[in-house]
Amino acid sequence: MAKVRINRYIASTGAISRRKADDLIAQGRVKINNNKAILGDTLDPDQDAVTLDGKAVTRKNTLLVAMYKPKFVLTTLNDPQGRPCIKDLIPKQFQGVFPVGRLDFDAEGLLILTNDGDLSHALHHPSFHVPKVYLVNVSPKATPEAIKQMETGIFLDGRLTLPAKVSEEHAGPEGSALRITLVQGLKNQIKRMAMAVGLRVESIKRISIGPVMLKGMSPGQIRQMSHSEEGALHKILKKHKKP
Repeated sequence: MAKVRINRYIASTGAISRRKADDLIAQGRVKINNNKAILGDTLDPDQDAVTLDGKAVTRKNTLLVAMYKPKFVLTTLNDPQGRPCIKDLIPKQFQGVFPVGRLDFDAEGLLILTNDGDLSHALHHPSFHVPKVYLVNVSPKATPEAIKQMETGIFLDGRLTLPAKVSEEHAGPEGSALRITLVQGLKNQIKRMAMAVGLRVESIKRISIGPVMLKGMSPGQIRQMSHSEEGALHKILKKHKKP
């Protein structure tokens, strides 16, 4: 089997991210064939043994599932305050997955969950330009100028947001229904973009992430991805992998 970098291999087990793996390697807690690993080391997963703090690190079967997150559920696997979180919705056969990115507590719609750290990184990081589509109700009615400004970019956290696609699906006297496509996921990004142009977000529903669609799902439902969806997601990762 082709060799892979040690941090990428650890991330592929679904236990931790590549960034966290780098930290553990730098701390001397990772070994390859009982030799302390260093950043940049490569290994053959079929031949070499990897340990973390003396415990074997092995790849798991990749799980990829789609969830329709309901409103007023946290995109976390636990909550010290005892509020409802997505872990309560994950059936036993999908234990070990974690959410890719997040949705606001009061937002609903599509979440992807996986145990593949590399794929999670690819789907969430803006450098991969994976489009995420949202249906957003705002008030008052959005002006063409406000829509154009959100598309071009809004200064958030001292930086201009990446270009977005914003279209008005329909409008009434008190507000607009917008379709917003983003390729990044800053905290409360849609709400903050709307606020910057004088709009208040009334509801957010994510309907797609890349090739994966929410269509046909009900709030709280979770399903395993189809082979075609899995293949399309892995193509995104493969396309952007560095040699």
